[in-house]
Amino acid sequence: MRKRQKSEGYDERLSVGFTAEQMRRIEELLRVRARQGKLQHKTDLIREAVNLYIAQQDDIPGTRAAITRKLEGRLEVIEAQLARQSDLLDRLVAFFSQRRQGGAAGGS
Repeated sequence: MRKRQKSEGYDERLSVGFTAEQMRRIEELLRVRARQGKLQHKTDLIREAVNLYIAQQDDIPGTRAAITRKLEGRLEVIEAQLARQSDLLDRLVAFFSQRRQGGAAGGS
């Protein structure tokens, strides 16, 4: 692969150690993607993995997982409110049906 320029929008640098097994898996992913015509640098693959990991964390505000968890909580509240309103509506329909039947029987 060709040498890349330093300034790619990344202003932080980190050195990370990997086990031999982790490196073997990373290199296997790169080979599979290369066979599919998707050439990728090892650093880009690792950045992608880190970004996916971060996006799945629901304790970090703004991540997809956190937003999903928040929306699920709101949906549960709305479902509970809807169930209560549906029950109240059923009771009102039953009440007025009884009154109408009682009023019709008393009026005859």
